[in-house]
Amino acid sequence: NNLSMDLHTGRGSAIWAIVLAIASANILFFIYSGFVIWWKRRANGIKNKYKFDQAEFILLVGSENGTTFRFAKAIQDQLLKNGKTAFMAELNNYKNFPKAKQILVFAATYGQGDAPTNATKFKSLLKKNPQSNQIDFSVVAFGSHAYPDFCKFGYEVNNTLSHEEWAKPLQEIHTVNDRSPEEFTRWATLWAQNSNIELSQLSKLLETKPVKTLPFKVVEKTVSSQEETSFIIRLSPQKRKKFTSGDLLAIYPANDHRERLYSVGKMGKDVQLSVKLHRDGLGSGFLHDLEVGQIANAAIVRNEHFHFPKKAKTVIMVSNGTGIAPFLGMIDQFGRVQDIHLYCGFRNQQSFALYENAINKETSLLTKLNVAYSREGEKRYVKDLLLRDQSLICETLENSGVIMLCGSLSMQKDVIALLEDLCQQDQQKSISYYQSRGQILMDCY
Repeated sequence: NNLSMDLHTGRGSAIWAIVLAIASANILFFIYSGFVIWWKRRANGIKNKYKFDQAEFILLVGSENGTTFRFAKAIQDQLLKNGKTAFMAELNNYKNFPKAKQILVFAATYGQGDAPTNATKFKSLLKKNPQSNQIDFSVVAFGSHAYPDFCKFGYEVNNTLSHEEWAKPLQEIHTVNDRSPEEFTRWATLWAQNSNIELSQLSKLLETKPVKTLPFKVVEKTVSSQEETSFIIRLSPQKRKKFTSGDLLAIYPANDHRERLYSVGKMGKDVQLSVKLHRDGLGSGFLHDLEVGQIANAAIVRNEHFHFPKKAKTVIMVSNGTGIAPFLGMIDQFGRVQDIHLYCGFRNQQSFALYENAINKETSLLTKLNVAYSREGEKRYVKDLLLRDQSLICETLENSGVIMLCGSLSMQKDVIALLEDLCQQDQQKSISYYQSRGQILMDCY
């Protein structure tokens, strides 16, 4: 009994009392932090007044970053105001809805016409769970005209539903460019007419809080040419703002809801961006037209999943084209203390020349630099260099190292396919295992 009392209270030992005090403080901290995390998830999660088997209106959402949910939420609120029963869920949670009269799909397209992560299972679930009643459906597809596969996933969902015997289209598929409230309202107005729903203050429900921007001064910018359309722009924040390489810079070129994001390389106290100028590109055109000394308003967006892994002994960075930007910043920030291998792909020597001076300055901070040219010399892609060094790649993953990818989605697909093959050959764990452990980090576009 005395021993138990001593162990639980620290009686008779000052050192043990301190240990118990620290442990108690940690327990309180974990209780508090756990509650905060739970509350934030609850606040940002889907809230339903009715269960899936009670609702007549089913709202299904496919969204990679969550922005599409606010459009579905606005319609859900309108339905509840009209005394209707509504249930909202991710597309991956599709099932049999026994009382459903309408299914409304809010489908964003991710990457190169792909399904968002929370919608990848929808097509297979649709085949496994045919509805028992005749149900009207309507699809509103979200995308951007800046990409060739505009709203591709939304069209696929609409086409798939059209071939279901129980599904009847309420109206034609409607597309929304760049999350435009006006374009969405046009769909909502027609849907409300077809459904005998009274819309009230929809525009207010779609309003978003204005993003807090900061002034940035252009301190340096390279000149693009007809042969080389990429350029580097360096911006100095005019107010103190904490950020690091791998974060994103959000710009609003037209001073409206349209947002463009660029991966940040932190060089000293400045933001450095690498940008490819696109014909009629809203964001790239805006940045290209800025002059040295000019002020531009922008916002720093934290992108913690792509921050440099400070605890990893070995980091392999893989990029193509303008995707090298955050890596140049990371090498400048952290290259002195860690084993870093940079693999970068460019079309030719002229494309590489834009970054050559910066890379030469950082060569001493790198363990090894590997450059692939796809349109001259041996005409190799960055994946070919990784295949050549497959033993290093496998050893890095086995020894808790990290592989980071930044660049085009086509490069990402090729590299991930290669990594899957290497893991199978080397009898390692699956790619998803390493992704879940934060050993494969990606920021591709």
